[in-house]
Amino acid sequence: MNNNQNQPGEFDAVLGGEAQNRNYAVVLGGIEGVKNRLNNEDSEIRIAALEDAVKYGDEGVNLIIKALHEPSEEIHNCAIWLLRKAGIKGKQALLDYNPWLVLTTFEDWRVNHHVSIDDPIGRAYRVYSEYELLRLFSNSQAKYIEAIKCEINYKPKSCQTAFKKITNRLVNASGLLTNLKALLIGDINNITNMRYRNSSMIVWSIHPLLKAYPNLELLHIRGRMLEENILKHELNILQVRKQQNNSPIPIKLLRHERLKTLIVDADGISDDNLAKICKLNLPSLEYFELWLSRSNLSNINIASLTPVLLGNSFPNLAYLAIRKCGNMSEVAQAIVNSPIMKNLRILELTDGNISNGDVLLKSSAVNCLYTLNVSGNRLHKSAIEQLSNLKCRIIADSQFSDRYYSVWE
Repeated sequence: MNNNQNQPGEFDAVLGGEAQNRNYAVVLGGIEGVKNRLNNEDSEIRIAALEDAVKYGDEGVNLIIKALHEPSEEIHNCAIWLLRKAGIKGKQALLDYNPWLVLTTFEDWRVNHHVSIDDPIGRAYRVYSEYELLRLFSNSQAKYIEAIKCEINYKPKSCQTAFKKITNRLVNASGLLTNLKALLIGDINNITNMRYRNSSMIVWSIHPLLKAYPNLELLHIRGRMLEENILKHELNILQVRKQQNNSPIPIKLLRHERLKTLIVDADGISDDNLAKICKLNLPSLEYFELWLSRSNLSNINIASLTPVLLGNSFPNLAYLAIRKCGNMSEVAQAIVNSPIMKNLRILELTDGNISNGDVLLKSSAVNCLYTLNVSGNRLHKSAIEQLSNLKCRIIADSQFSDRYYSVWE
């Protein structure tokens, strides 16, 4: 076996075409051969070289990273595809270049409005009722479904039970939906109908869902989260008590290994529910979006965010969004001074009331972001001009508009 990775192997490229004398052809092996072929004018040869570069560890990955800046769209797209498969270093390179190339959102699936299943790979199926969800389950191709959007068109009298019924159906179908990766459960997103501006849908516990779908990568819940405990354990779990003083032993919140994206789209959320969400053990989570309300600004308890800010709950967080917050300046200061800024690539603090941009301007960590979004915060024009001098990309739209904002507009 040849242990020298720079020596040519059996399938390494040979410099020279069919017309050249093979006795004088130069064998291009190893990483040097990859580098040489990347200078070729033929895009097919360069793509093949990039594909070979993966074999040569970090040095090969560095060559692929350089190809991200190639003017050729074909080469650029190939580099993205290869870096997605190149482990931690490849992923970090994409996060630095453009985090949206890595983050998991429903944009990764094409939405299908019909419950008939033709080709479920790469599609998200939207259902509006429990009946449509059951029809989806009855299809012979249901086991291949990757994404479902349950946007429930409920009646006022069923606002307390609609979410729970859908959740129970999904938990019971976990043995069927073995390929499910993305899930949305909440009220319908028909923003043209004003009665959906404020939500009456009560969000029940998502704990059974997380337990039933250990391979889930994206979870989006939306509705009212004030009354019920949205992370309540199943009733069959008995509370254990200490022998010494008969006090209850706290039950650990569920650890979910695969979840990458969590969107909590609340029309009101209690401090207790928010604290439990922020204490979840989600080691793979990269994207966390929190809506506190749909209309009125709501203050957030900074202590509830502490496990997230310290990096204890979501250690790999790259995207953080806080929306509709009444004490946004306080929240912004807590975030930019926290350990999570080391890994954070996108920070969105929108639809709040940041009085000025000082807290952001004074933080050197903000310059390491890819994007800072401070839209809808009633910032003065001079503050926006100052923020525009930061090294990161700044989005500061609709500062003085009281127009209704929604996550799905």
